[in-house]
Amino acid sequence: MLIALNLKDLQKENLDLKRKLSIAKIWMEREVKSQVDKISKKEFSQMPPKTKDAYIWENIGEDITKKVYSFFWEIMLLNTPWSVIENIVSAEINYFNLRENPSTDWLWVITSYHKALDTLVEWFITKWFRKFAKKKWQTQLRKNDSLEKSLNSVVNQWYILSVWRLFHIISLIKEDGPLYDYGKCFKEYLEKYSNLADILFDTEFYNNFKSLVSSEILGKKRHVWRITFVETRDARNLLLWDFEDENSMIYKFIELGKSDY
Repeated sequence: MLIALNLKDLQKENLDLKRKLSIAKIWMEREVKSQVDKISKKEFSQMPPKTKDAYIWENIGEDITKKVYSFFWEIMLLNTPWSVIENIVSAEINYFNLRENPSTDWLWVITSYHKALDTLVEWFITKWFRKFAKKKWQTQLRKNDSLEKSLNSVVNQWYILSVWRLFHIISLIKEDGPLYDYGKCFKEYLEKYSNLADILFDTEFYNNFKSLVSSEILGKKRHVWRITFVETRDARNLLLWDFEDENSMIYKFIELGKSDY
């Protein structure tokens, strides 16, 4: 009798979950399309006359909507800040425009991807490290070191942890490099949240991250306007791989939204 009741409860829970996911799916598709439409209008107004084919543009918007939604399924989208989705959509629209119009400002694409990455790092990594460090009473700067200074600012002044700095610290941890107070605290943080460490130290993710940082596309080249189309395309491959590879960096970052901290 008890087993039967438990089975009924489980069946009811499953039905409730399916209903909620169905509602979430409809809502999420509508929201993603809304973001595409909103950004599309802005980008469409800036396009050269010869490319303003409404039918083609509508299809591009629809294609981006399907790619974003199907790749980052509803559970992941529900746990992701909307600014990330907005910046991914904006980058994709501008990437399409860039391919059709070589004179288009490529910096729009890279800037949007960079903003998405910064938000993901803050949302899924930095804000939890900030809480962890304060809990451990790690709030004092005791070493004149650039990484220590950055982490001190992250903890005490709510600075963001840049993509470059994040790679720097995980590479030091991975290679047993020198760590000081804040660095050791960050290592301890990753040891506690092994789900996060598993992603950051995964061989493919780490190598992709290394390639992205080594390209300087989010650093020096972005600031001196020296990024080529090929470099932009290669960065997009590392970050999204045309919405086809779940080992791409942005997918892995967004996947952290499923985790419980």
